[in-house]
Amino acid sequence: MAIISASVFLSKNSYQLLYKIARTFTGCRIHSLSLGSPSLVVHRQSRSISSNTNAITKSEGKEAEIPQASEFLKYLRQRIKATGAITVAEYMQECLTNPYYGYYSRKNPFGRQGDFITSPEVCQIFGELVALWCVNEWNISNIGAVPFQIIELGPGTGTLAYDMLRILKSFPQIGNTVSLHLVERSSELARQQAKKLGIEAIDQTWLTGAGKGTVEGAVDGPVDGAGDVLHYQTGISQFGIPVYWYQRIQDIPKGAPAFIVANEFFDALPIHKLQMTDGKLREVLVDVTEDDSRLRFVIAPNETAAVRLVPKESRKRQHLELSVEAGVVLNDIADRVTDHGGGALIIDYGHDGTKTDTFRAFQHHKVLDPLHEPGQADVTADVDFSLLRQMLRPKAISYGPITQSTFLFNMAFEQRFNALMKACKSDEEQDRLAAACDVLINPAKMGGQFFVFAVFGWKRGRLGPVTGGFQ
Repeated sequence: MAIISASVFLSKNSYQLLYKIARTFTGCRIHSLSLGSPSLVVHRQSRSISSNTNAITKSEGKEAEIPQASEFLKYLRQRIKATGAITVAEYMQECLTNPYYGYYSRKNPFGRQGDFITSPEVCQIFGELVALWCVNEWNISNIGAVPFQIIELGPGTGTLAYDMLRILKSFPQIGNTVSLHLVERSSELARQQAKKLGIEAIDQTWLTGAGKGTVEGAVDGPVDGAGDVLHYQTGISQFGIPVYWYQRIQDIPKGAPAFIVANEFFDALPIHKLQMTDGKLREVLVDVTEDDSRLRFVIAPNETAAVRLVPKESRKRQHLELSVEAGVVLNDIADRVTDHGGGALIIDYGHDGTKTDTFRAFQHHKVLDPLHEPGQADVTADVDFSLLRQMLRPKAISYGPITQSTFLFNMAFEQRFNALMKACKSDEEQDRLAAACDVLINPAKMGGQFFVFAVFGWKRGRLGPVTGGFQ
């Protein structure tokens, strides 16, 4: 693999500080699993599944092959019988976030005992280099001593946030001006994240009403127009950096520069599946079979609201997966980076408008039919970066996507890896580190299956190349 000199993509000061980090943080945290095992190289990449909707016709739906009898399935059948077929977006939202049956409401999906593993869990280098990306863009933007925010969407176990704060605190000019803002809907995951960040005293009281609280990184005065503080949990991390939790990115106070990181966040947002039928885009819905025993896909007979939201550039496509919620999040990101500065880094598996049906489920690192055992598995779809780009125009400028491997190498991955290899205390540690890094950068694994996409305000285009090798 060709390695491009990182000095092209990092400012001189940040590049020098990278070596300081390499010397200072010699300990390496490698996932305790055997990362070379076949079960861990399945990273929710797109595969052919039995519920592929490409061939669905208006007269017949595609049924899930295995009978289901769960309580959640009974609830879904009753809902569909009462209101009619539901959108795939509604189905995903129920499966993932239903307070009683939802996947994220009932279990921890991460790690070997979960259903998938994410890049931050594999090796600390990932989080360190994402933090360095923020530092370098902070330096290029000449933000200075002004308070700024790090925002993470969907922080998972808190590992990425932990690694980022550890690096940010090593920069004296940054450590006292930054605050961390986490968007997390699961109260259980929020507790895990607080524990990971070393927060001993957690405030879980909703603060409402003018004058009852302010958030670091916000402008003076009330946090929002009504004077409400909308975080539901807060505390001080072991690094001395304040941390706040929110249900939505829209609840995070504006007025300060923000660097936003979304690692495997957009793939979990509900999608509307659309398919060209008789020369017109029609929506794919989830219905029940005539005997009321299984779920199936059907085609809506008429145009739905989701069809009217498709960007003009994509209205001739034969099949696409559109996330309306992604558009809402992107609109907020665009407002922040355009009006207040900063940038966003979106890291996910996906494509640039080249794939069709990617909707699937994951359980124990295996791909399943998404209509089988709802609520028991993670349901997901590849991120369509071409749609993200179209939804961002003309409010913000986007770069990429580039592969995760390209991004990490351009962020001086090789130098950091070599420093950690020298710090390993045994051949076994070196082998484990090498195996972990192979998962991150191998084009046949996460290195080629995941992509990196950057978002900035239009002013950023006048400041030179974007960190990480984006064109």
